Amino acid sequence: MENPLQGNHLNMIQDARIQQRKRYADDHWIRSTNHEKAMQAYLEQQGKAYSRIKNAFIIELLGNIGHKRFLDYGCGPGMFLGHAAQSGASLVAGIDIEETVLSTARYFTKKQRIADACAFLLSDQFPAFSSDARFDAILLKDVLEHVEDDQSLLNAAAKALTPNGIVVISTQNALSLNYLIEGTYQRIICSAKDWCGWDPTHLRFYTPQKLKAKLKMAGLRCIAWRSIYLIPHKIPAPFSSGRQFYRLESLTQIDSLLGRFFPWNRLGWNIIIKAVKH
Repeated sequence: MENPLQGNHLNMIQDARIQQRKRYADDHWIRSTNHEKAMQAYLEQQGKAYSRIKNAFIIELLGNIGHKRFLDYGCGPGMFLGHAAQSGASLVAGIDIEETVLSTARYFTKKQRIADACAFLLSDQFPAFSSDARFDAILLKDVLEHVEDDQSLLNAAAKALTPNGIVVISTQNALSLNYLIEGTYQRIICSAKDWCGWDPTHLRFYTPQKLKAKLKMAGLRCIAWRSIYLIPHKIPAPFSSGRQFYRLESLTQIDSLLGRFFPWNRLGWNIIIKAVKH
């Protein structure tokens, strides 16, 4: 099968609004040229209970992608590319804005012995794919809040789907207890009006209603929701402790129990949505 990330299968959308993103600092693992250390840092991050439950929900919403065409836009070091390849996807494609990240993803897929099954593209734009090179499933994990023109990104992703194809999106939620507590502290008490969560490259928060409306405008219908970090478990530590935070990770069991049921599946710090193309 011809690689849809090469040749006549795609055109790059020349839209400067999609390209405007904040970049991570040079000392962040995402910018590291040491693939092994970058991968170790990423896996340490993904090993925390918050990420483990989020990733499990994403895999649940992706469903059976065996013999399907899968695209991870903002693929990072390739964890979900590995999942897709090992699930028997007929095509596994990853796009990211950072060359260092894609290099780490290539390193990871080689170690997993799935490199031959994966195609990569370096781009800060979502490509426009030809009609015979579209995808059955697209993942936008923690991407939307980084992009200036999020509606254009959703529109482009919807166009890249096959009929009845799905997109799975995870992003941060203003309709959450942690936003009420930490957001109030940061924005009002600390006067950090532009505070957008734990990641300095984020541009905005969403609410479920706003996100549902944006997906509808792109021709996508929400069919499932998941939510995590319902109860904050990352607690600031006393200065005398010498630590920055305490993590009460046992509280994440609440996410596992309630995070797939209404209304709690719309009330966590992170929300995950599965939407289908009309």
